[in-house]
Amino acid sequence: MMNMKKVLVAGASGYLGKYVVSEFKMRGYWVRALVRNPDKLKVTGPYLEPAVNNVIDEIIIGDVTKPETLSGICKDIDIVFSSIGITKPTEKASFMDVDYLGNKILLEEALRESVEKFIFVSVFNGERFTYIEAIKAKEMFVKELESSGINYTVIRPTGFFSDMSQFLQMAIRGRVYLIGNGENVMNPIHGADVAKICVDAVDIDEKDIPVGGPEILKYVDIAKLAFSVLGKKPKITRIPAWLIKFFALPLRIMHKNYYVMMKFLIAAMTNNFVAPAVGTHRLKNYFEELKNHWLSKPLI
Repeated sequence: MMNMKKVLVAGASGYLGKYVVSEFKMRGYWVRALVRNPDKLKVTGPYLEPAVNNVIDEIIIGDVTKPETLSGICKDIDIVFSSIGITKPTEKASFMDVDYLGNKILLEEALRESVEKFIFVSVFNGERFTYIEAIKAKEMFVKELESSGINYTVIRPTGFFSDMSQFLQMAIRGRVYLIGNGENVMNPIHGADVAKICVDAVDIDEKDIPVGGPEILKYVDIAKLAFSVLGKKPKITRIPAWLIKFFALPLRIMHKNYYVMMKFLIAAMTNNFVAPAVGTHRLKNYFEELKNHWLSKPLI
């Protein structure tokens, strides 16, 4: 017990963060969790991420946009893991505030306490999509890691199963809308499978690890899979990317975060995202579990 490694999990209440907490604890680490809302740790999340409140050793309530709440956050910590980033367009802060500056504050705290390693989650092929503010902010932080002198690893998932849940939501409502022709492919990955890679990264030398799931799927096939799980006939509408871009333009002024999220969605559905395959979870099984979870309560 005296040699137990201590890890800070920043973003512990999120989809990936909860799986990472679980994986670190399963392997015998002491875990400090940084969250804004500790109540989210107590319940199974909307995308089936587990409740982790009872396994965490220490919970710190803080906000990366408020540096004063992070003072000393890395004291006695050996490893910092961060999946901090804006995931909902309703956030008031900007991507630069959270994904870049927020993580930079964590890095500064880690350097101050001579933390052994910093593990950060960005996106697959992020360097190709820095014209999207959300990805630009993450990649700017990656540059900070590279120049900091700290030992680090960047994990780059293609897309989470939780992201694919949007297809199931649309199918439940009766119709799935695709941007583009739906023929582009990706291999999405379950949060539990990504978490294993994140914890493995503590003891490996790779600086950049792209990861995807075991199945390469067309977007149109993901839509059909969602309908199949529901026992429904597929109803799919394809919308040209140029039309989405045109109608999204007013959001650039009215609600910038929504506009950025839309740009990201267009990029995702009109490009191929296939990374080295890891993990064992299958999207059909996830959709089946999610269907049962959602249909037992009001749809989120």
